[in-house]
Amino acid sequence: MIQLPKRSFFYTVQRVFWSIYFMLTIGMVGLVLAYFCSAVFFAISYLTQKIPKISILFLHAAEYIQCFAIRFLLTIQPWLNCKNNFQSIYGFFDVYKTRKVMFVANHRSNLDTFIMISLIPGLRGLAKSSLFYNIFFAPIMYLSGFIPAKKGDVNSFLLGLKKVKSTVLERNRPVLIFPETTRCQKNFGSIGKFSRATFDIALETKALIVPVFIFGTDDVMGRGDLFLRPNHPVHLELLPVVDTAKFNSSTELSKYIWQQIADAQNKHRELLCS
Repeated sequence: MIQLPKRSFFYTVQRVFWSIYFMLTIGMVGLVLAYFCSAVFFAISYLTQKIPKISILFLHAAEYIQCFAIRFLLTIQPWLNCKNNFQSIYGFFDVYKTRKVMFVANHRSNLDTFIMISLIPGLRGLAKSSLFYNIFFAPIMYLSGFIPAKKGDVNSFLLGLKKVKSTVLERNRPVLIFPETTRCQKNFGSIGKFSRATFDIALETKALIVPVFIFGTDDVMGRGDLFLRPNHPVHLELLPVVDTAKFNSSTELSKYIWQQIADAQNKHRELLCS
């Protein structure tokens, strides 16, 4: 894609065009592949709950269909310049030997969740309530099993975490958590304070934690942006697995995970400057 001057009229037109294109493809491709196709498998999984082996088979099939659909949706976005170290969707959880995995990431943009669910099959988690009123995002949020939480509402966040514990982790399903509880300001140079409650649940459920470092998504679609900024580089990095059994408190665990992500951010910035 041609990089136009950021203050030019044509760059503004490009921003508007690719924003509309993104929404339209979510509505068209997402509707057929991510919504309807996976919904059939989710429904069969629900109806066959009394036969666990069959129910789980159809549940995983629905998750893979949905993940492939969303990944395809992002591959047809020429404006998205995203690099990551995530492995193939097939056999994704074989390396962890369990699906009870908590992916803990810093939070820079609404794109964070969308990109993550395109890379990890069956991923669930908390999402701000307003996304459930968006006609484009709502169907994926509901079908994916995301749990709404009100922006800036601590009680809503804590209630959401309890649901995550009972409906996701305790059922051996992967979850995405942003322990900062909200997106950072655009171009924020650090990582916000982590909520300890996230790590209380990780210790209680004995889930594996995989830290995830996210960089640049706020340059594409930051807080307050109506239109996206095409072709800004985005970087996602899976960090080494953390065994929660080795930690005695959520405070200790929270500080350790925060430092892992902060170190990855500093390393990435050093590479950009070199």
